[in-house]
Amino acid sequence: MSSPGAGRGSSQNKATIVIKKKTGDINIDCHFNPTDYTITGSNSWNSSQKASHDVPTLNFVGGGGKSMTLRVMFDTTLRTGSKDVRSYTKLLWQSLYIDNGTRHSVTKVGEPPHIVFVWGKTYTFEAILESISENFVLFDQDGVPLRSNVTLSLKQVKDEKAQPKQNPTSGGISGTIYTVREGDRLDLIANQYYQKPMLWRYIAEHNDIDNPRHIEPGQRLIIPELP
Repeated sequence: MSSPGAGRGSSQNKATIVIKKKTGDINIDCHFNPTDYTITGSNSWNSSQKASHDVPTLNFVGGGGKSMTLRVMFDTTLRTGSKDVRSYTKLLWQSLYIDNGTRHSVTKVGEPPHIVFVWGKTYTFEAILESISENFVLFDQDGVPLRSNVTLSLKQVKDEKAQPKQNPTSGGISGTIYTVREGDRLDLIANQYYQKPMLWRYIAEHNDIDNPRHIEPGQRLIIPELP
């Protein structure tokens, strides 16, 4: 089963978020690949204190698994179909809820589905969704959100080394995300990606920029492919 964004061609280097449900996996195509994500890991230890020692004895209990913080941009300005970005991100929100078809192997109680972050053939991260936040950053004249940044906090449930390689179908739009650096100008960025500095207007149009001088370090720009 695919998300509303599927069906615009496949690209093995596009990131995909898979919601694993008993009724069938749901592939949510990332409109743009993440610019970064953060992985943290931990181990569990028990300590036993002795009166004659300044430092307790530590006993290894087990691995604490990894956590991932993933930020993904969704944008409908270059897409056909619904322009409300929430029509694409609602499936992520729904993965917070209990899926009665997904049950714990021991307690048999319903629980939210697992989520798998897949990027090409080389990386998978199967996890549960601990939290989600969505920041809406662009709207049409009627207040309908067209672009949002979604932040997912994921807790690993399966060792990625034990998972088979994935080859999902992805329908992300063609383009990339560029993070503005000190001294950048739109014409220089256009020259970098298109070899034509006069195409800065194309970038400005798709990022709702009225004044090309008003870009700031750290700002994220959509760099769409030329039609």
